[in-house]
This record gives sequence, C-alpha cells and structure tokens, in this order.
Amino acid sequence: MVLLAVGVALYLLFSAPDYGDINADGLNLGKTAYQEGDYHNAAKWFRLAAKKGDKEAQYLFAMLYRDGKGVQRDDVEAVVHLKLSAKQKFAQAQYQLANMLEYGRGVPAADLKAAFGWYKKAAENGLTAAELRMAVMYSEGRGVKKSDADALLWAIQAANSHSIEATSYLQRLLNKVSAKASAGDSSAQFVLARIYQQGQGLNADMEKAEQWLHQSASSGNAKAQFHLAELLLHSSKPEAIQHVAGWYAKAAEQENMPAAARLGVLYALGEGVELNRDEALKWLQKAAESGLPSPQSNLGIMYAEAGNDALAASWLEKAAEQGDKVAQNNLAVMYALGRGVKLDLKSTVKWFKAAAENDDALAQYNLALMYIRGIGLMQNEDVALELLKKAQTAAGFEAKLLLGMMYDLGHGIVTSSSDAEAWYQQASELGSEDALYNLAALYYRQLKYKKAFDLFVQAAEKGDVEAQNTIASMYQNGQGVDVNIEQSIHWYALAAKHAYAPAQFNLGNIYRKGDGVEQQDDKAVQWYREAARQGFAEAQNALAYMYALGRGVSIDRAKSDHWFSKAAKQGLRIAEQNISVLRQNKSGFTLTSGAIDIQLRLEILEEKPLNLANRLQTYHIAQLNK
Repeated sequence: MVLLAVGVALYLLFSAPDYGDINADGLNLGKTAYQEGDYHNAAKWFRLAAKKGDKEAQYLFAMLYRDGKGVQRDDVEAVVHLKLSAKQKFAQAQYQLANMLEYGRGVPAADLKAAFGWYKKAAENGLTAAELRMAVMYSEGRGVKKSDADALLWAIQAANSHSIEATSYLQRLLNKVSAKASAGDSSAQFVLARIYQQGQGLNADMEKAEQWLHQSASSGNAKAQFHLAELLLHSSKPEAIQHVAGWYAKAAEQENMPAAARLGVLYALGEGVELNRDEALKWLQKAAESGLPSPQSNLGIMYAEAGNDALAASWLEKAAEQGDKVAQNNLAVMYALGRGVKLDLKSTVKWFKAAAENDDALAQYNLALMYIRGIGLMQNEDVALELLKKAQTAAGFEAKLLLGMMYDLGHGIVTSSSDAEAWYQQASELGSEDALYNLAALYYRQLKYKKAFDLFVQAAEKGDVEAQNTIASMYQNGQGVDVNIEQSIHWYALAAKHAYAPAQFNLGNIYRKGDGVEQQDDKAVQWYREAARQGFAEAQNALAYMYALGRGVSIDRAKSDHWFSKAAKQGLRIAEQNISVLRQNKSGFTLTSGAIDIQLRLEILEEKPLNLANRLQTYHIAQLNK
C-alpha cells in the first residue's frame, strides 16, 4: 500500500499543537501523534474528530484500523469509517473504499461493480490514482464493460498529472490498441483514430485520424462512420463534402441518431446532396423521435419555415424543455407572434430568458429589445444594455446597431458620441446600412463634413436615396467636398427618380433659381409637382408660389391657394403666411431652401407598434450546420 503511505504522510505535515489545550483540534492532535509514532493517541484523537463528522478524521481513523496501528486490525471497521468519509466526497476515502471492495477486504465478498463506482467518484474528484485505476478497470473489464476507448481516456487524464506510473500505463495501452488496430480490429481502429484526432496521448495527426476512421468505417463501425463524416464535413478539401452524406447515411442506417440528425440537415441545405425536403424531414423525424433535442429543434424550424406552425411549435417545445437554446429562442418568437400557439408574451419572455441564460446571442438580443420597448415586461434600458453587450459578441450587426443608438441617444447610459461611433462602425462593417447612415449623420452633426461625406457616398452608391439627397446638398454647399453643381444635380436626380420627395423639391429649387444651371421654371414646376403630390409640404408651398406668380405655368390663384392650404394644414408656417399674402394681393412670398434629412434611423426604437415579426431574430437550419 505505497500509495496510502504517501497519502498519509502528506496529510501529517503540520505544526504540533499544545497537548494541554483541551480545546485543540482533535484532527491535528491525531496527526501530530501519528507523526511521532504514537498511534494509540492518534487513534484516540482521530476517533473523537471522526465522531464529530470530520471526513478527513474518518478516513485516517479507517486507515489505522486497516493497518492495525494503535488499534487492533479490523477491515470491517475500516470499511465502516471509509464509507462515512467517502459519502462526504473525500476522494482518498472513496479510492481506498473502492480498493477494499475490489479485493474483498472488510466485506463478505469482492464487489467489482461497487468498486468501480467509488473509483469513478474519486477520479471525478481529481485523484490521479483513481483515474489510473479507472483506466485499468476499463481495460480489463473489471466491474464495467471492457472499453479500450474509456481506458485510454482515463489513462490520458491520469498521465496529464505527470504521474510516471500513469504515463507508463498509457504507453502500454496505446501499444495494445495500435496492435489490435493493425490486426484489423475496427473498434481499436476507431479508438486510435479518435486519439490522433484529438491529440491526446499522441500528437494530433488528422491524416492518420482519417486513415484509421476510414478503415474502421469501411468495416461497418457506425461510430467511425459518423466521425468520418464529421471530419470530412469540416475538411478544407473541396471534394470532401461529396462523401459526407454517404457516411452519415451508413451510420444512420445502423440507428446512429446523431448521424441521422446530420443527414437531415444536409438534405435540408442541399450540401453534398441534392436538396430534398422529404428526405430531410424523414431523417430529422427519425432522430427527433429518439429524443435528441437538436433534430427536434431543426424539425421545428423546418415546419415553421413551411408554415406548419402547430407542428413547429410542438417540436420546438420538446427541444426547448431539454435545454436546447436554439429551440428556446425560436419557441419564444412563436409565442410572441401567436404562431402555432396562443399569443403569450409571458411565455415569450420565459423562453427568451432561458435561452439568454444559456448564452444564446439571438435570445439576448431579442430579450433586450423586449426590455427596451417594454413588451411583455417592465421597460428597463439598463438591463437591455447589459444584454446587448453580451449579444454583440456573436455574428450579425443587430446588437451593435442598437448599442450605437443607445449610446447616441443616452438610453440606459450616459450619451457618448465616441461609443456610438465605435458601435456604428462595427455594425456598418457587418453590413448594416442603417448603421452606416447613422454614423454619417453623427459626423455631420459634429461638423466633420469630410468623414460624413465619404460615408454618405458609400450609402448613396448602394441606392440609399436619403444619402443621395444629402451628398447632393453637400456638393451644392461645399460641405466636405468642393462645390460641384453638376454632381449635385446628378445625385438629386438619382434620388428624385426614385420618388424621394425632398430630392425632387431640391431639384426644383435648382431649376427655379438657375443655380449653376440654366434657369428653367417649367422643370422646377415639374419636380415641385412630383414632390407635392407625395404630400411634401415644402414642395406644395413652392408649387403654390409658382402658380401665384405664373412661373413655369399660367397664373392660377385658385391652384395657388389650394397648394398653400395643403402645406399649411401640415403645419408649415410660411405657407400660412403665404396664404395671407395671396388673399390680400400683396407681394413677398416666402420659400424654404434645400431639404435634407440627417435624422438618426431609429425605427426599431420608435416604430409603434413594434413589428415583432420583422424585428425578432430567429435561427434557420443554414446557421446550424457547421
């Protein structure tokens, strides 16, 4: 029992307490006595401490009984006290109890199954000796089904503690498995492949891993078939994907449910196989019925995308109840929209919270949105801000865009232009057009016209009519760029042709004033009319002015009054003044100059009611494959 002696010696290194102190700790008094070779007093103090429930004292007292030191040797008593300590999760006691049970000491007969159980508990508590013993038990099939894979796993874990004995045993196991693999044993081939794949006990070597997996899989080993498909799925070789479905199928046909789940996803996406919804549903259904949460979730997603909401919600709920965070998020959305279930915002919040607590980024974003808008719970921008900071680490720009808005506006946080700028920048780099526009607008408000102009151009070139109108104005006024009326007209015209009323109005102004171009009242009237018909008050006011003076049209006071009145009804004060001028036959009409809109795009914060169907984020199967 060398291991025991070493263990006890380690426990007895301490400074000696005063024997005269009746309140001294019995455990330490016992250790001192043991160290001095006074086993009788050691037993006395360990017994007292053990009776008080001290798990270490119970263990040490048991060892005295086992070794016959200070007490008469008694394996039965040793087992009694080892059990008391082991039940309190004292690893040394768990290990020694397992040893007694394995070899039938202090018990009516050896009990390998019970011994295995206690070795496992000690190993799970990190005791190296127990980890090594687990390797032996698995390797020899003592108290458990023989398994080279599990034996290697525990031997590797023990060797990681730099145990010479464990390292030596690990090498013997590796040699044994390698020999069996070379002799054609498919189980050994699979085990060896996984070791090479994971780089445990041997240096990682993906080529050797693939070779051994292929040999094992070709012999019909379902686990090897599944893992070979997994390896090929993530391979950098373009041709590898063509073989993935075949190996998943072979494994799935042998009732390997993870393989069936993966095969269903491949058919749903058309990856390495022709897209086939029926095959996808067939394999996902098979895997889902086995109780696996991931295929249940995927099956729910497929039914939801096909419009079969009742079935979708049913499968999502099964997966969600098993803790699948993807299903929890998507089920929450189903409750929010009343799809397949009765609309229930309490359930929405419940499932978003469950997924968010599982670190699901989409759920964290969705829950933040609910807090910001006060939907289904009390509005709380502070909580929303913290959720968004967690969510932003995942792919996608939505959380970053919202963070930019909150820092820009000071929602739940002190206003910070620098933080807003940083978040808008990150969101725009991920493809958010609103973030790009908001960042440009932020620079414009700060009078950083060159930076604003460059970003507005990026947005304008993507077809953003508001940005097109703004850079036209910047060209017209020399903001961040040299004055260039030709470019100004070009960008106004682009936006105007897409029925953007402010650009139509601005183009009308240029032609009315002859600003850098030939003055053409008829063209001015044309563009004013286009914008006025869309209800743009400034254009209605300008069109009324043209009718009042007969510019580009015949004088028509009735039409002038009509358009001034329309503009006035929209709250345009100068239109009210112009009506008075018109009706009193006076002169001195007032017009507005250029119109640009550099307001932040805040629809997600201001939309009433919030369109949850468009705003809440859900998972799709395409996001789950790799």
